[in-house]
Amino acid sequence: MFPLCGTSLADAAIAQVTPGAVDPDGKILAIGTLSADTLQASLDLPVKKSGRTSGLTRGRVAGLNATVSVGYSDECAGASFTTTFTGQILVSPGKFIKSGDSGSLMVEDVATNPRAVGLLYAGSKRIAVANPIDDVLNYFDVSMVGVPGAGGAGASASGPGASAQGLENAAQAQVKHGVALMNVPGAVGHAIGLGNGACPVVRVLVDKITPAAQQAAPRNVDGVPVVLWEVGVITAY
Repeated sequence: MFPLCGTSLADAAIAQVTPGAVDPDGKILAIGTLSADTLQASLDLPVKKSGRTSGLTRGRVAGLNATVSVGYSDECAGASFTTTFTGQILVSPGKFIKSGDSGSLMVEDVATNPRAVGLLYAGSKRIAVANPIDDVLNYFDVSMVGVPGAGGAGASASGPGASAQGLENAAQAQVKHGVALMNVPGAVGHAIGLGNGACPVVRVLVDKITPAAQQAAPRNVDGVPVVLWEVGVITAY
């Protein structure tokens, strides 16, 4: 995990490839050869992945700049623990990823030479969680294998119908009030999303929407609407 002031940016590892055991062009089963370029996630961006457990699945980016509490089990005789990650990408629906799919590469949903968007590692009954791929590549000082200059058009960085300034204002409000948002009963995270009319909102992720959570959650932060989002418990996959 890449630490940042008590939180982490990514859950990833690097391994040495056995010659002949991995396609040198970066071809992924059911997806094909990738673009060597990457794509920054945007709200409502169509994405797909090919995982060990669930195979090829499709979803859409539902949250950006997410802070999430991820639970890790006591496998391999270790102790259970929870880690907070920041700057994460959220994808719906939850069936986008299942246990054993951790490490799957999330790419834009185009037919030919898709660009990498994120690295999947956790999820719940409602969402999947991915590290932004550029954070992973930059940390390890590596680059994508694939076709240079290829990839789909993707979506705008501001998402459909949402201005870049509106999303920036939402992000600033989210960070400023992050501690208070995590103090909402049952909160497991918060993120930027799109509300009615494609307006930016701050989503408070909760295990369950309860009367206590509804009463404690602010209606808005610095003029940005706040919406409760029931996602369940987030665990590493």
